[in-house]
Amino acid sequence: MPKIIDVELTRLRIAKAAGKAIAGKGISAVTMIDIANAAGVTTGMITHYFESKSEIIAAALRIPFLNMERKIAHLLEEGETDLAFLLDAAIPASKSASEDCVIWVNFWGVIAADPEFRKLNATLHREGTKIYDRVIRAAWPESEEWPTDVFETALRSVVTFLFGLNAGGVTNRAVWTNSVQRSQLEQHLRMVRYWAQREALVNCDDEN
Repeated sequence: MPKIIDVELTRLRIAKAAGKAIAGKGISAVTMIDIANAAGVTTGMITHYFESKSEIIAAALRIPFLNMERKIAHLLEEGETDLAFLLDAAIPASKSASEDCVIWVNFWGVIAADPEFRKLNATLHREGTKIYDRVIRAAWPESEEWPTDVFETALRSVVTFLFGLNAGGVTNRAVWTNSVQRSQLEQHLRMVRYWAQREALVNCDDEN
């Protein structure tokens, strides 16, 4: 009887292997052979599941999103409401998150010179922002009452700050230690929340 292959699981396994290969050699240097070796498959098998190296990279870059969503969902199910604690999965302050962040920081280093990667980055940025949108609304229930422009500004500030923590935590661990990352994230979130609540009140007063 022929072996039944789960296409999505196979693609996921190859994407995870590609992420490890990218983290080790960098996006520019990594080859299909490197990815095949990391996945324990042939290059022919990879091209059967992915049309190009760019498609594999896109799949690898989505793995951190999947990991982050899984961790956040688990914490929310357990009743966690501290946004800084929930977003710990989005910064390189733990070993597993650090490995995910390395892939992304590597990608940011090459997108400026590659139009195809810039387009991919815009798509993935929208996907990632939706995750942050959901977790902010879950942790800060009052945000449902904020005017749209206030919420979007707060969301953008949080996402931008997370990008900075990723870059610092991956490239300069001596300065951006785990404890510094977490304390700075907590402080930034407090300031954003305070600002947004003040802005929401000002908007409400103006309307009245």
